[in-house]
Amino acid sequence: MRPIGLAIPMHANAGPRQARTRRGFTLIELVIVMIMIGTMTAMVLPKLRISPETEVQLAGMQLAQDIDLARTRALSTRGSVRVTFVEDSRTYTGFLDTDADGLFGETIAERDALRGFATRTLPTRVNFGRGSVSAIAGDASSSAITFASAKINIDSRGLPAPMGTSGVVYIRHATSASAVAAVAVSPAGSVRLWTWHNGAWQ
Repeated sequence: MRPIGLAIPMHANAGPRQARTRRGFTLIELVIVMIMIGTMTAMVLPKLRISPETEVQLAGMQLAQDIDLARTRALSTRGSVRVTFVEDSRTYTGFLDTDADGLFGETIAERDALRGFATRTLPTRVNFGRGSVSAIAGDASSSAITFASAKINIDSRGLPAPMGTSGVVYIRHATSASAVAAVAVSPAGSVRLWTWHNGAWQ
């Protein structure tokens, strides 16, 4: 016969206690981390900023694409288009001759009919202008926009009108006179972007 023993309940806290300590960050540790973050930010931010040259080049690329888009619309619609530049407001607007009479009223309807860029404003620190650089080869004028009346007219064949017309639009950065780009349109209607780099047009 087996002896009957007493069951002694085991408590959760029986045996050696294992101390559980919670440890947070001290004020000194937090200050050190903040200083490290500030230092790394100061090192990285200058590299993330867009240089004046790059900013002007990007604006020039957009302008060249918009002029080329206007030319494409002239070809696809078999109509005339116009791009008008306004230096004071740093804007340019595209128009499509909706009634095919060869005349432009530069109305909202003509602007909307182009179905492109409508009115575009240059980036905040980019203006029409040549800065301190020389003109591109073949340009004897001294204007920021060499097209007559600051307007590019393109006929239904995609050619600048009147026939044989060519011109250049110069843009520059407000804080750097040597950060300049030029968009040239040839008599054949081709559009080319030039940028001033290391003392020469490229």
